[in-house]
Amino acid sequence: MTLHPQMMMKEHRKYPRLPLTAKVRLVYTTGASLYALTRDINRGGMGLYSNSPIDEGTGVRLEVMFKDMRGRDLMEVVKGKVVFNYEWHWVYVAGVQFDQLLNSEETPYLLEYIENCERIINISEGKL
Repeated sequence: MTLHPQMMMKEHRKYPRLPLTAKVRLVYTTGASLYALTRDINRGGMGLYSNSPIDEGTGVRLEVMFKDMRGRDLMEVVKGKVVFNYEWHWVYVAGVQFDQLLNSEETPYLLEYIENCERIINISEGKL
């Protein structure tokens, strides 16, 4: 298996990646859209799987559809910019950097998900 250069780069993220399974409607500034699945999320960005390439540098609005910790169907909107995109086997992998960190005013349920995941990780690592 050949690794893509993006996969071999040193990790520079301030916040750890956390797994998230969600459907995302990615809306371009032109109004065109496509659907993708999440790969992971952190406070500052999100990894996506798509069946179409997404140009780097493109500004996007992400309509993230997911279930919260209580099993409720939710949708929160996050704006950002595509910072990488590459083809991996039969799918495209993209990374979106959010315009601002997730926060309790605009994205309370995504933030709650992240905080709960971080709490679980800290417990499992004996940090609490």
